[in-house]
Amino acid sequence: MWSLRAAGIFLAVLGAASAAEPTLTHLYPAAGQQGTTVTITPVGKSDPWPPQVWVDAPGITFTPAKAKGKFDVEIAKDAAPGPHLVRLFNKDGASQPRFFIVSTEPELVEKEPNDDYKAPQKIDALPATISGRLDKAGDVDSFAVTLKKGQALTAWVEAYVLASTFDGMLRIVDESGHELAFNHDGRTLDPDLTWEAPRDGTFIVQLMGFVYPATAAVTLTGGDGCVYRLHLTTASRPRVSFPPHDANQAAEIAEQEPNDTIDKAQSVAVPCSISGCINQRGDEDRFAFTAEKQKIYELNVLGARAGAPLDAWLKIENKDGKQLTRADDTDGSRDPRITWTAPSSGTFTVAIGDVTHHGGPDFLYHLNIAEAVPAVTGTAANHAFAVAAGKTSEFKATVKGANGFKAKLQLAAKNLPEGVSAPEVDVPEKGGEVTLKLTADASAAAASRPIQLVLRETESGAEHAVIYSMTTTGENNGVPQGYTELVINSTDQLWLTVTASAEKKEAPKPEPATPAP
Repeated sequence: MWSLRAAGIFLAVLGAASAAEPTLTHLYPAAGQQGTTVTITPVGKSDPWPPQVWVDAPGITFTPAKAKGKFDVEIAKDAAPGPHLVRLFNKDGASQPRFFIVSTEPELVEKEPNDDYKAPQKIDALPATISGRLDKAGDVDSFAVTLKKGQALTAWVEAYVLASTFDGMLRIVDESGHELAFNHDGRTLDPDLTWEAPRDGTFIVQLMGFVYPATAAVTLTGGDGCVYRLHLTTASRPRVSFPPHDANQAAEIAEQEPNDTIDKAQSVAVPCSISGCINQRGDEDRFAFTAEKQKIYELNVLGARAGAPLDAWLKIENKDGKQLTRADDTDGSRDPRITWTAPSSGTFTVAIGDVTHHGGPDFLYHLNIAEAVPAVTGTAANHAFAVAAGKTSEFKATVKGANGFKAKLQLAAKNLPEGVSAPEVDVPEKGGEVTLKLTADASAAAASRPIQLVLRETESGAEHAVIYSMTTTGENNGVPQGYTELVINSTDQLWLTVTASAEKKEAPKPEPATPAP
Protein backbone atom coordinates (compact mmCIF):
# COMPACT_ATOMS: atom_id res chain seq x y z
CA MET A 1 0.00 0.00 0.00
CA TRP A 2 1.37 3.41 -0.95
CA SER A 3 0.49 6.74 0.57
CA LEU A 4 -1.45 9.10 -1.66
CA ARG A 5 1.67 11.17 -2.29
CA ALA A 6 3.67 8.08 -3.27
CA ALA A 7 0.85 7.04 -5.55
CA GLY A 8 0.98 10.41 -7.26
CA ILE A 9 -1.74 12.28 -5.38
CA PHE A 10 -0.61 15.74 -4.50
CA LEU A 11 -2.52 18.18 -2.39
CA ALA A 12 -2.96 21.88 -3.03
CA VAL A 13 -4.06 24.43 -0.44
CA LEU A 14 -7.72 23.95 0.52
CA GLY A 15 -10.12 26.84 -0.01
CA ALA A 16 -13.52 27.55 1.41
CA ALA A 17 -16.43 25.16 1.05
CA SER A 18 -17.28 24.51 -2.61
CA ALA A 19 -20.62 24.04 -4.26
CA ALA A 20 -19.72 21.31 -6.75
CA GLU A 21 -16.98 18.98 -7.89
CA PRO A 22 -14.37 20.41 -10.28
CA THR A 23 -14.58 19.81 -14.01
CA LEU A 24 -11.61 19.18 -16.29
CA THR A 25 -11.56 18.72 -20.06
CA HIS A 26 -7.92 19.42 -20.97
CA LEU A 27 -4.55 20.52 -19.63
CA TYR A 28 -2.54 23.13 -21.52
CA PRO A 29 0.23 22.58 -22.33
CA ALA A 30 -0.48 18.86 -22.39
CA ALA A 31 3.12 17.73 -21.84
CA GLY A 32 6.43 18.44 -20.14
CA GLN A 33 9.95 17.01 -20.12
CA GLN A 34 11.44 14.92 -17.34
CA GLY A 35 13.44 17.03 -14.88
CA THR A 36 11.64 20.30 -15.64
CA THR A 37 8.85 22.41 -14.19
CA VAL A 38 6.08 23.63 -16.48
CA THR A 39 3.17 25.97 -15.83
CA ILE A 40 -0.12 24.54 -17.01
CA THR A 41 -3.68 25.78 -17.23
CA PRO A 42 -6.49 23.31 -16.53
CA VAL A 43 -9.47 23.79 -18.82
CA GLY A 44 -12.66 23.48 -16.80
CA LYS A 45 -14.15 24.86 -13.59
CA SER A 46 -13.05 24.74 -9.97
CA ASP A 47 -14.62 27.06 -7.44
CA PRO A 48 -13.09 27.79 -5.02
CA TRP A 49 -9.54 27.71 -6.31
CA PRO A 50 -7.35 25.69 -5.96
CA PRO A 51 -8.67 22.13 -6.07
CA GLN A 52 -6.62 19.14 -5.02
CA VAL A 53 -4.88 17.10 -7.73
CA TRP A 54 -4.49 13.36 -8.26
CA VAL A 55 -1.98 11.89 -10.72
CA ASP A 56 -1.74 8.19 -11.55
CA ALA A 57 2.01 7.90 -10.85
CA PRO A 58 4.67 9.40 -8.57
CA GLY A 59 7.09 12.11 -9.67
CA ILE A 60 4.54 14.54 -11.13
CA THR A 61 3.75 17.23 -8.55
CA PHE A 62 1.07 19.89 -9.05
CA THR A 63 1.48 23.08 -6.98
CA PRO A 64 -0.81 26.12 -7.33
CA ALA A 65 0.98 28.85 -9.25
CA LYS A 66 1.02 32.51 -8.21
CA ALA A 67 -1.48 33.26 -10.94
CA LYS A 68 -4.95 31.97 -10.12
CA GLY A 69 -6.16 29.20 -12.39
CA LYS A 70 -2.71 27.73 -13.08
CA PHE A 71 -0.45 25.03 -11.66
CA ASP A 72 3.32 24.67 -11.63
CA VAL A 73 3.99 21.03 -12.46
CA GLU A 74 7.33 19.66 -11.25
CA ILE A 75 8.35 16.58 -13.24
CA ALA A 76 11.00 14.40 -11.60
CA LYS A 77 13.94 13.17 -13.67
CA ASP A 78 12.77 9.61 -13.10
CA ALA A 79 9.07 10.25 -13.68
CA ALA A 80 7.64 7.52 -15.90
CA PRO A 81 7.58 8.74 -19.52
CA GLY A 82 4.38 8.63 -21.52
CA PRO A 83 0.77 9.63 -20.90
CA HIS A 84 -0.67 9.91 -17.39
CA LEU A 85 -4.12 10.50 -15.95
CA VAL A 86 -4.87 13.60 -13.87
CA ARG A 87 -7.96 14.47 -11.82
CA LEU A 88 -8.97 17.59 -9.96
CA PHE A 89 -10.98 16.94 -6.80
CA ASN A 90 -12.48 18.53 -3.70
CA LYS A 91 -14.85 17.48 -0.93
CA ASP A 92 -17.78 17.33 -3.38
CA GLY A 93 -16.22 15.00 -5.93
CA ALA A 94 -13.72 14.61 -8.74
CA SER A 95 -13.37 15.60 -12.37
CA GLN A 96 -13.08 13.22 -15.27
CA PRO A 97 -9.52 11.87 -15.65
CA ARG A 98 -7.62 13.81 -18.32
CA PHE A 99 -4.18 13.55 -19.92
CA PHE A 100 -0.69 14.86 -19.16
CA ILE A 101 2.30 13.46 -21.06
CA VAL A 102 5.83 13.14 -19.66
CA SER A 103 8.41 13.48 -22.42
CA THR A 104 12.04 12.35 -22.46
CA GLU A 105 12.96 15.11 -24.93
CA PRO A 106 12.60 18.92 -24.82
CA GLU A 107 9.01 20.08 -25.16
CA LEU A 108 8.67 23.45 -26.89
CA VAL A 109 5.64 25.65 -26.29
CA GLU A 110 3.85 27.38 -29.13
CA LYS A 111 4.25 31.17 -29.10
CA GLU A 112 1.71 33.57 -30.54
CA PRO A 113 1.41 35.44 -32.83
CA ASN A 114 2.29 32.86 -35.46
CA ASP A 115 -0.82 32.83 -37.67
CA ASP A 116 0.85 34.21 -40.79
CA TYR A 117 3.26 32.11 -42.85
CA LYS A 118 5.27 35.34 -43.23
CA ALA A 119 5.86 35.49 -39.45
CA PRO A 120 6.11 31.89 -38.24
CA GLN A 121 7.59 30.61 -34.99
CA LYS A 122 11.12 29.52 -35.81
CA ILE A 123 12.14 25.98 -34.88
CA ASP A 124 15.92 26.02 -34.52
CA ALA A 125 16.63 22.28 -34.43
CA LEU A 126 14.97 19.01 -35.38
CA PRO A 127 13.58 16.75 -34.10
CA ALA A 128 11.20 18.97 -32.16
CA THR A 129 7.90 18.59 -30.36
CA ILE A 130 5.70 21.64 -29.82
CA SER A 131 2.85 21.76 -27.30
CA GLY A 132 0.31 24.23 -28.61
CA ARG A 133 -3.28 25.31 -28.87
CA LEU A 134 -5.46 26.84 -31.56
CA ASP A 135 -6.58 29.70 -29.36
CA LYS A 136 -9.41 31.27 -31.31
CA ALA A 137 -11.67 30.80 -34.29
CA GLY A 138 -9.68 31.01 -37.51
CA ASP A 139 -6.35 30.35 -35.77
CA VAL A 140 -3.50 28.91 -37.86
CA ASP A 141 -0.24 28.01 -36.12
CA SER A 142 2.88 28.34 -38.30
CA PHE A 143 6.37 26.95 -37.67
CA ALA A 144 9.47 27.53 -39.80
CA VAL A 145 12.07 24.79 -40.35
CA THR A 146 15.26 24.83 -42.40
CA LEU A 147 15.90 21.84 -44.68
CA LYS A 148 18.48 20.67 -47.15
CA LYS A 149 17.55 19.46 -50.61
CA GLY A 150 16.36 15.86 -50.44
CA GLN A 151 15.69 15.87 -46.69
CA ALA A 152 12.41 14.23 -45.79
CA LEU A 153 10.38 16.11 -43.20
CA THR A 154 7.81 14.12 -41.24
CA ALA A 155 5.15 16.02 -39.31
CA TRP A 156 2.42 14.44 -37.23
CA VAL A 157 -0.05 15.64 -34.62
CA GLU A 158 -1.54 14.40 -31.36
CA ALA A 159 -4.87 16.17 -30.87
CA TYR A 160 -7.77 13.79 -31.48
CA VAL A 161 -6.03 11.30 -29.18
CA LEU A 162 -6.00 14.01 -26.48
CA ALA A 163 -9.78 14.43 -26.91
CA SER A 164 -9.21 17.85 -28.46
CA THR A 165 -12.11 19.70 -30.00
CA PHE A 166 -10.71 20.12 -33.51
CA ASP A 167 -10.12 17.91 -36.54
CA GLY A 168 -6.64 18.92 -37.59
CA MET A 169 -5.05 19.61 -40.97
CA LEU A 170 -1.35 19.95 -41.74
CA ARG A 171 0.23 21.69 -44.69
CA ILE A 172 3.68 22.74 -45.74
CA VAL A 173 4.18 25.99 -47.66
CA ASP A 174 7.22 27.83 -48.98
CA GLU A 175 8.14 31.38 -47.99
CA SER A 176 5.80 32.70 -50.67
CA GLY A 177 2.85 30.82 -49.21
CA HIS A 178 2.69 28.28 -52.05
CA GLU A 179 1.33 24.95 -50.76
CA LEU A 180 3.78 22.05 -51.16
CA ALA A 181 2.13 19.28 -49.13
CA PHE A 182 -1.16 18.66 -47.31
CA ASN A 183 -2.71 16.00 -45.08
CA HIS A 184 -6.03 15.84 -43.23
CA ASP A 185 -6.26 12.40 -41.61
CA GLY A 186 -3.57 9.91 -40.68
CA ARG A 187 -3.96 6.78 -38.57
CA THR A 188 -6.74 8.59 -36.68
CA LEU A 189 -8.33 11.97 -37.42
CA ASP A 190 -4.93 13.44 -36.54
CA PRO A 191 -2.91 14.43 -39.63
CA ASP A 192 0.42 12.83 -40.52
CA LEU A 193 2.57 13.64 -43.55
CA THR A 194 6.06 13.04 -44.93
CA TRP A 195 7.47 15.35 -47.60
CA GLU A 196 10.85 15.71 -49.31
CA ALA A 197 12.41 19.16 -49.70
CA PRO A 198 13.01 19.99 -53.38
CA ARG A 199 15.80 22.45 -52.52
CA ASP A 200 17.72 24.03 -49.66
CA GLY A 201 15.60 26.57 -47.84
CA THR A 202 13.13 27.52 -45.14
CA PHE A 203 9.70 25.95 -45.19
CA ILE A 204 6.65 26.57 -43.02
CA VAL A 205 4.56 23.88 -41.37
CA GLN A 206 1.02 25.07 -40.64
CA LEU A 207 -1.57 23.45 -38.39
CA MET A 208 -5.27 24.36 -38.42
CA GLY A 209 -8.57 22.55 -38.02
CA PHE A 210 -12.34 22.36 -38.21
CA VAL A 211 -14.51 21.94 -35.13
CA TYR A 212 -14.91 18.37 -33.84
CA PRO A 213 -17.49 16.88 -33.71
CA ALA A 214 -18.27 18.48 -37.04
CA THR A 215 -21.03 21.03 -37.49
CA ALA A 216 -22.45 22.76 -40.54
CA ALA A 217 -19.78 25.45 -40.19
CA VAL A 218 -16.84 25.26 -42.62
CA THR A 219 -14.65 27.87 -40.92
CA LEU A 220 -11.45 27.14 -39.02
CA THR A 221 -11.95 26.66 -35.30
CA GLY A 222 -10.11 27.42 -32.08
CA GLY A 223 -10.65 27.61 -28.35
CA ASP A 224 -9.57 26.32 -24.95
CA GLY A 225 -10.11 22.68 -25.94
CA CYS A 226 -8.03 22.81 -29.14
CA VAL A 227 -4.80 21.53 -27.57
CA TYR A 228 -2.19 19.57 -29.53
CA ARG A 229 1.36 18.26 -29.75
CA LEU A 230 3.08 18.73 -33.10
CA HIS A 231 6.05 16.45 -33.86
CA LEU A 232 8.63 17.42 -36.50
CA THR A 233 11.59 15.29 -37.54
CA THR A 234 13.89 14.53 -40.45
CA ALA A 235 14.74 11.11 -39.02
CA SER A 236 13.39 8.05 -40.77
CA ARG A 237 9.98 7.08 -39.39
CA PRO A 238 8.04 4.11 -40.75
CA ARG A 239 4.60 5.06 -41.93
CA VAL A 240 3.23 1.74 -40.71
CA SER A 241 4.45 0.61 -37.29
CA PHE A 242 3.47 -2.73 -35.77
CA PRO A 243 4.15 -3.60 -32.12
CA PRO A 244 6.91 -6.15 -31.42
CA HIS A 245 5.79 -9.73 -31.98
CA ASP A 246 5.41 -11.93 -28.92
CA ALA A 247 7.29 -15.10 -29.84
CA ASN A 248 5.56 -17.01 -27.04
CA GLN A 249 2.12 -16.22 -28.37
CA ALA A 250 2.06 -17.53 -31.93
CA ALA A 251 4.29 -18.37 -34.87
CA GLU A 252 5.15 -15.42 -37.13
CA ILE A 253 4.46 -16.23 -40.78
CA ALA A 254 5.18 -14.19 -43.91
CA GLU A 255 2.51 -14.10 -46.58
CA GLN A 256 3.45 -15.81 -49.82
CA GLU A 257 1.97 -14.94 -53.21
CA PRO A 258 0.11 -16.11 -55.23
CA ASN A 259 -2.69 -16.79 -52.75
CA ASP A 260 -5.71 -15.00 -54.22
CA THR A 261 -7.92 -18.06 -54.69
CA ILE A 262 -8.95 -21.03 -52.52
CA ASP A 263 -6.93 -23.51 -54.57
CA LYS A 264 -3.83 -21.34 -54.00
CA ALA A 265 -4.50 -20.49 -50.34
CA GLN A 266 -1.38 -20.51 -48.19
CA SER A 267 -1.54 -23.22 -45.51
CA VAL A 268 -0.96 -22.07 -41.93
CA ALA A 269 -1.12 -23.74 -38.53
CA VAL A 270 -3.15 -22.23 -35.68
CA PRO A 271 -2.15 -20.22 -33.68
CA CYS A 272 -0.27 -17.90 -36.00
CA SER A 273 0.39 -14.27 -36.81
CA ILE A 274 0.64 -13.54 -40.52
CA SER A 275 2.48 -10.51 -41.91
CA GLY A 276 1.01 -9.62 -45.27
CA CYS A 277 0.31 -6.92 -47.82
CA ILE A 278 -2.54 -6.13 -50.21
CA ASN A 279 -0.06 -5.47 -52.97
CA GLN A 280 -2.21 -3.97 -55.71
CA ARG A 281 -5.77 -2.97 -56.55
CA GLY A 282 -8.19 -5.86 -56.16
CA ASP A 283 -5.66 -8.12 -54.40
CA GLU A 284 -7.07 -10.70 -52.00
CA ASP A 285 -5.00 -12.91 -49.71
CA ARG A 286 -6.17 -16.35 -48.55
CA PHE A 287 -4.90 -18.67 -45.84
CA ALA A 288 -6.07 -22.25 -45.20
CA PHE A 289 -6.23 -23.54 -41.62
CA THR A 290 -7.60 -26.58 -39.82
CA ALA A 291 -10.41 -26.14 -37.30
CA GLU A 292 -12.15 -28.52 -34.90
CA LYS A 293 -15.92 -28.77 -34.60
CA GLN A 294 -17.48 -26.47 -31.97
CA LYS A 295 -14.16 -24.86 -31.05
CA ILE A 296 -14.20 -21.07 -30.96
CA TYR A 297 -11.61 -19.17 -32.99
CA GLU A 298 -10.69 -15.52 -32.94
CA LEU A 299 -9.33 -13.80 -36.04
CA ASN A 300 -8.29 -10.16 -36.00
CA VAL A 301 -6.47 -7.75 -38.25
CA LEU A 302 -4.05 -5.00 -37.28
CA GLY A 303 -3.62 -2.56 -40.15
CA ALA A 304 -5.31 0.82 -39.92
CA ARG A 305 -4.49 1.06 -36.19
CA ALA A 306 -0.82 0.65 -37.10
CA GLY A 307 -0.97 3.45 -39.66
CA ALA A 308 -1.67 1.50 -42.86
CA PRO A 309 -4.13 3.01 -45.38
CA LEU A 310 -5.79 -0.42 -45.55
CA ASP A 311 -9.56 -0.56 -44.87
CA ALA A 312 -9.69 -4.31 -44.49
CA TRP A 313 -12.51 -6.78 -44.81
CA LEU A 314 -12.15 -10.29 -43.41
CA LYS A 315 -14.16 -13.45 -44.12
CA ILE A 316 -14.11 -17.22 -43.58
CA GLU A 317 -14.98 -19.61 -46.40
CA ASN A 318 -15.59 -23.36 -46.49
CA LYS A 319 -13.79 -25.75 -48.83
CA ASP A 320 -16.24 -24.87 -51.64
CA GLY A 321 -15.63 -21.13 -51.32
CA LYS A 322 -18.96 -20.40 -49.63
CA GLN A 323 -18.77 -17.44 -47.25
CA LEU A 324 -19.53 -18.48 -43.66
CA THR A 325 -18.99 -15.16 -41.92
CA ARG A 326 -17.62 -11.71 -42.73
CA ALA A 327 -16.51 -8.57 -40.87
CA ASP A 328 -15.52 -5.07 -41.87
CA ASP A 329 -15.15 -2.33 -39.25
CA THR A 330 -15.15 -3.45 -35.60
CA ASP A 331 -15.54 -1.34 -32.44
CA GLY A 332 -15.11 1.95 -34.30
CA SER A 333 -11.91 0.85 -36.05
CA ARG A 334 -11.34 0.05 -39.72
CA ASP A 335 -9.64 -3.14 -38.55
CA PRO A 336 -12.01 -6.16 -38.54
CA ARG A 337 -12.28 -8.93 -35.96
CA ILE A 338 -14.21 -12.24 -36.12
CA THR A 339 -15.11 -14.61 -33.29
CA TRP A 340 -16.28 -17.82 -34.96
CA THR A 341 -17.38 -21.29 -33.89
CA ALA A 342 -16.33 -24.00 -36.34
CA PRO A 343 -19.46 -25.83 -37.63
CA SER A 344 -17.46 -28.98 -38.35
CA SER A 345 -13.92 -30.32 -38.29
CA GLY A 346 -11.91 -29.69 -41.43
CA THR A 347 -10.06 -27.12 -43.50
CA PHE A 348 -11.36 -23.59 -43.84
CA THR A 349 -10.03 -20.49 -45.57
CA VAL A 350 -9.69 -16.98 -44.21
CA ALA A 351 -9.60 -14.22 -46.83
CA ILE A 352 -8.60 -10.56 -46.49
CA GLY A 353 -8.82 -7.61 -48.89
CA ASP A 354 -9.46 -3.86 -49.03
CA VAL A 355 -13.02 -2.52 -48.95
CA THR A 356 -12.21 0.14 -51.56
CA HIS A 357 -10.31 -2.37 -53.76
CA HIS A 358 -7.11 -0.36 -53.36
CA GLY A 359 -3.63 -1.72 -52.66
CA GLY A 360 0.07 -0.91 -52.61
CA PRO A 361 3.28 -1.35 -50.63
CA ASP A 362 1.87 0.52 -47.61
CA PHE A 363 -1.27 -1.68 -47.39
CA LEU A 364 0.33 -3.85 -44.73
CA TYR A 365 -1.40 -5.96 -42.09
CA HIS A 366 -0.95 -8.51 -39.33
CA LEU A 367 -3.59 -11.24 -39.32
CA ASN A 368 -3.81 -13.21 -36.08
CA ILE A 369 -5.60 -16.58 -35.90
CA ALA A 370 -5.96 -18.42 -32.60
CA GLU A 371 -8.34 -20.43 -30.49
CA ALA A 372 -10.41 -17.98 -28.50
CA VAL A 373 -9.50 -17.71 -24.83
CA PRO A 374 -12.36 -17.55 -22.28
CA ALA A 375 -12.48 -13.99 -20.96
CA VAL A 376 -14.62 -11.63 -18.93
CA THR A 377 -14.87 -7.85 -18.90
CA GLY A 378 -16.40 -5.48 -16.39
CA THR A 379 -17.21 -1.88 -17.27
CA ALA A 380 -18.22 0.78 -14.75
CA ALA A 381 -21.18 2.95 -15.63
CA ASN A 382 -19.48 6.06 -14.20
CA HIS A 383 -15.96 7.18 -13.38
CA ALA A 384 -16.91 8.54 -9.93
CA PHE A 385 -19.36 7.80 -7.16
CA ALA A 386 -20.45 9.41 -3.90
CA VAL A 387 -21.97 8.31 -0.58
CA ALA A 388 -23.01 10.36 2.44
CA ALA A 389 -22.30 9.33 6.01
CA GLY A 390 -25.15 7.21 7.31
CA LYS A 391 -26.39 6.54 3.78
CA THR A 392 -26.16 3.85 1.09
CA SER A 393 -25.22 4.42 -2.53
CA GLU A 394 -24.92 2.17 -5.57
CA PHE A 395 -22.19 1.32 -8.09
CA LYS A 396 -23.29 -0.23 -11.37
CA ALA A 397 -21.07 -2.36 -13.57
CA THR A 398 -21.79 -4.27 -16.76
CA VAL A 399 -20.28 -7.76 -16.88
CA LYS A 400 -19.77 -9.65 -20.12
CA GLY A 401 -18.27 -13.11 -20.55
CA ALA A 402 -16.86 -14.27 -23.86
CA ASN A 403 -15.58 -17.42 -25.53
CA GLY A 404 -17.17 -19.83 -23.09
CA PHE A 405 -16.14 -18.13 -19.84
CA LYS A 406 -17.77 -20.18 -17.06
CA ALA A 407 -16.20 -19.17 -13.73
CA LYS A 408 -18.54 -17.96 -10.99
CA LEU A 409 -17.91 -14.34 -10.10
CA GLN A 410 -18.54 -11.79 -7.40
CA LEU A 411 -18.39 -8.03 -7.80
CA ALA A 412 -16.30 -6.52 -5.00
CA ALA A 413 -14.79 -3.18 -4.00
CA LYS A 414 -11.18 -2.63 -2.90
CA ASN A 415 -9.35 0.17 -1.10
CA LEU A 416 -12.47 1.59 0.52
CA PRO A 417 -11.91 4.30 3.15
CA GLU A 418 -12.49 3.51 6.82
CA GLY A 419 -16.15 3.45 7.74
CA VAL A 420 -17.36 2.44 4.25
CA SER A 421 -18.38 -1.12 3.43
CA ALA A 422 -19.62 -2.92 0.31
CA PRO A 423 -20.69 -6.57 0.61
CA GLU A 424 -19.71 -8.65 -2.42
CA VAL A 425 -22.47 -9.36 -4.92
CA ASP A 426 -22.88 -12.55 -6.96
CA VAL A 427 -22.75 -11.98 -10.71
CA PRO A 428 -25.48 -13.77 -12.71
CA GLU A 429 -24.21 -16.58 -14.91
CA LYS A 430 -25.23 -14.61 -18.02
CA GLY A 431 -23.59 -11.42 -16.78
CA GLY A 432 -25.32 -8.12 -17.47
CA GLU A 433 -25.70 -5.13 -15.17
CA VAL A 434 -24.69 -5.76 -11.57
CA THR A 435 -25.27 -3.36 -8.67
CA LEU A 436 -22.92 -3.06 -5.68
CA LYS A 437 -24.22 -1.21 -2.63
CA LEU A 438 -21.87 0.96 -0.57
CA THR A 439 -22.78 1.98 2.94
CA ALA A 440 -21.03 4.70 4.94
CA ASP A 441 -21.25 4.58 8.74
CA ALA A 442 -22.88 7.55 10.38
CA SER A 443 -19.47 8.38 11.88
CA ALA A 444 -17.55 8.04 8.56
CA ALA A 445 -15.11 10.88 7.90
CA ALA A 446 -15.06 12.87 4.68
CA ALA A 447 -12.89 11.26 2.02
CA SER A 448 -12.17 11.69 -1.66
CA ARG A 449 -9.96 9.01 -3.21
CA PRO A 450 -9.48 6.35 -5.87
CA ILE A 451 -10.92 2.88 -5.34
CA GLN A 452 -11.19 -0.24 -7.47
CA LEU A 453 -13.97 -2.61 -8.40
CA VAL A 454 -13.03 -6.17 -9.29
CA LEU A 455 -14.70 -9.30 -10.59
CA ARG A 456 -13.41 -12.04 -8.29
CA GLU A 457 -13.60 -15.70 -9.29
CA THR A 458 -15.14 -17.46 -6.30
CA GLU A 459 -13.11 -20.67 -6.66
CA SER A 460 -9.65 -19.47 -7.68
CA GLY A 461 -9.73 -15.96 -6.22
CA ALA A 462 -8.45 -14.56 -9.53
CA GLU A 463 -9.44 -10.93 -10.02
CA HIS A 464 -10.45 -9.01 -13.13
CA ALA A 465 -10.42 -5.22 -12.82
CA VAL A 466 -13.58 -3.31 -13.64
CA ILE A 467 -12.64 -0.42 -15.90
CA TYR A 468 -14.11 2.92 -16.86
CA SER A 469 -13.80 3.43 -20.61
CA MET A 470 -12.93 6.92 -21.81
CA THR A 471 -13.38 6.10 -25.50
CA THR A 472 -16.76 6.49 -27.14
CA THR A 473 -18.20 5.76 -30.56
CA GLY A 474 -21.29 6.90 -32.38
CA GLU A 475 -22.77 8.99 -35.13
CA ASN A 476 -25.27 11.81 -35.29
CA ASN A 477 -26.95 11.94 -38.71
CA GLY A 478 -23.82 10.35 -40.18
CA VAL A 479 -21.41 12.70 -38.37
CA PRO A 480 -18.80 10.84 -36.25
CA GLN A 481 -18.99 11.54 -32.52
CA GLY A 482 -16.68 10.71 -29.65
CA TYR A 483 -13.12 9.41 -29.64
CA THR A 484 -12.35 5.83 -30.59
CA GLU A 485 -8.68 6.07 -29.63
CA LEU A 486 -7.01 8.14 -26.92
CA VAL A 487 -3.51 8.21 -25.45
CA ILE A 488 -5.09 6.27 -22.55
CA ASN A 489 -8.33 4.47 -23.34
CA SER A 490 -9.48 3.31 -19.92
CA THR A 491 -8.69 3.25 -16.21
CA ASP A 492 -9.43 0.94 -13.30
CA GLN A 493 -8.91 3.83 -10.86
CA LEU A 494 -12.49 4.82 -10.04
CA TRP A 495 -13.29 7.60 -7.59
CA LEU A 496 -15.25 7.62 -4.36
CA THR A 497 -16.31 10.72 -2.44
CA VAL A 498 -17.59 10.32 1.12
CA THR A 499 -19.55 13.25 2.55
CA ALA A 500 -19.37 13.45 6.33
CA SER A 501 -22.38 14.17 8.53
CA ALA A 502 -23.09 17.80 9.49
CA GLU A 503 -21.43 17.21 12.87
CA LYS A 504 -18.23 15.95 11.20
CA LYS A 505 -17.89 18.32 8.20
CA GLU A 506 -14.22 18.54 7.28
CA ALA A 507 -11.87 18.47 4.32
CA PRO A 508 -11.35 15.01 2.75
CA LYS A 509 -8.33 13.28 4.20
CA PRO A 510 -5.73 11.54 2.06
CA GLU A 511 -5.78 7.81 2.74
CA PRO A 512 -3.71 4.85 1.48
CA ALA A 513 -4.37 3.87 -2.10
CA THR A 514 -3.10 1.24 -4.45
CA PRO A 515 -1.59 2.68 -7.65
CA ALA A 516 -2.77 1.55 -11.04
CA PRO A 517 -0.98 -1.60 -12.23
